[in-house]
Amino acid sequence: MSHAHVQVILADDAVPEALRAALTQIGVSASFWRLGEALQHDATKSADAIVLVTPTDTSGIARPLRLLFDRLAERPRAMLVLTADGGRLPLELPAAVPVTYGRRHAESDLATRLAVLLEMRPALDTLHRGLLATRRSGQNTTRRYIGQLRLAGQVQRQFLPEALPVFGRVTCDVLFRPVDYVSGDIYDVHRLDEDHVGIALADASGHGIPAALLTVYIKRALRGKEIEHGRYRILAPDEVLTRLNEDLVDAQLTECPFVAAVYAVLNTRTLELSLARGGAPFPLLRTADGEVHAIESPGGVVGVAPGESFVARQVQLEPGDSVLIYTDGIERLLAPQPVHGQPPVGLTRAVERLTGVRRRAHEQDDGDVATATLEPVVSTLACPADPATDNPWLRTLSRCGVDAALRQLDRRQRTLRRMGCPLDDLTVLALRVTH
Repeated sequence: MSHAHVQVILADDAVPEALRAALTQIGVSASFWRLGEALQHDATKSADAIVLVTPTDTSGIARPLRLLFDRLAERPRAMLVLTADGGRLPLELPAAVPVTYGRRHAESDLATRLAVLLEMRPALDTLHRGLLATRRSGQNTTRRYIGQLRLAGQVQRQFLPEALPVFGRVTCDVLFRPVDYVSGDIYDVHRLDEDHVGIALADASGHGIPAALLTVYIKRALRGKEIEHGRYRILAPDEVLTRLNEDLVDAQLTECPFVAAVYAVLNTRTLELSLARGGAPFPLLRTADGEVHAIESPGGVVGVAPGESFVARQVQLEPGDSVLIYTDGIERLLAPQPVHGQPPVGLTRAVERLTGVRRRAHEQDDGDVATATLEPVVSTLACPADPATDNPWLRTLSRCGVDAALRQLDRRQRTLRRMGCPLDDLTVLALRVTH
């Protein structure tokens, strides 16, 4: 990032001091231009990202702002618009320009936002080159769109881990099956320090390139580690989701307004897992003896309501235990046939019904962190009494283990795709503790 350059365009009188400090913190060069001068000299050519500082009343500069965005549509750069109240510009912006809005935040918030904008430069360049190539080839609109989706898919996969690492006794596997070139799913497993690992899984609403670009930001936001003044702090999972929620609410996104997410921190020394979810299906814990438990953690979808609360659950893992975190693409895949005239019950609904039957007997709440006594929803020794809630895949997970369950999902997904069945993106992250 040492050679990155941020172009600051001033439609207001002064540069926010927090912005100057943020630029210094992330170690990038910056140039500052008045709006009129930037248009006259086409100053955005050398920029890797753009920050636009606007006044409270933008009615007098509507025309130059339109000209600025029209130019950026031909050479896209990610842009952060800083307004007095964080509100949106009263303009119809080109779809090709990724824009996020913010107030004149504190230094650390602006530094994070700027780092995300700079990381989007390679993706935007790749998409732009693909667009120019398809224009020159004279392909029709449909073929151009498919070409852009292919390139976007390649770019998006560059942000996914090439191989999931091993952390002592903990190994990780992933089943990632997008139904199109790009996906609204994103995942990450990364070391936070010597003893802690961050695990993230998110599913952005919407489809296509907007959802795929949003996943780039989501992955950055779900890093779970704050560094200031040479020191770091590992963020609790509920705090990570709270921060992401406020950022998405402030951004006022229209194409992909919300996200379903799970974020967890695993202590690889003590094997304690702290997990929070927002709108995603309940993660599953499979114990060494084959019992399957739902890890229930309250929390609505991320990015809809300001002040949304999330609760971190603590689970003590033991040798032989596994944890599965997955997106709701599993629903269409595993919805069973109706039983005795009843409608199909998907996996998430089956787990919810079963946990309702076997509700945890004891639950203690300690501030914002809850430690629960889990009771199995499926066991190798006990079968659910209600056939409407019985799910064959849960039985495979219980009786045969994680490897067999992932293979079953993969085979079923491939089969249903060949049959032309409507499916959603599917991502399953599996963590296993070896004996």
